[in-house]
Amino acid sequence: MCYKKPVPLLLLHVPPSRLCPVCGAVSYSRGGIHPQCAQQQADAPRMKRVRAAAKIAERKGKAADSSTFSYWHKRCPQCQAQLHLRKMMCVCGYRFDEKR
Repeated sequence: MCYKKPVPLLLLHVPPSRLCPVCGAVSYSRGGIHPQCAQQQADAPRMKRVRAAAKIAERKGKAADSSTFSYWHKRCPQCQAQLHLRKMMCVCGYRFDEKR
């Protein structure tokens, strides 16, 4: 008996597998990139613009919503400053009624 490993009959030069440039996994598609990765790559600039617009809209919403405040605050009638409910005197000098 022979204890040597058999030598393969065909030693072909196998080209290296194509790696997807986005996810790094082996890709078998013609372009070398997965279709979902190509879509994600194409959508990246648009999604960046959408997220930036959403942040700006959120900031504008908070600025427009500054007239509303929580139940724990009250507004000074003279300077329109927000004060905690228990404060009886504003920085501008206005005194709130103690009856309330």
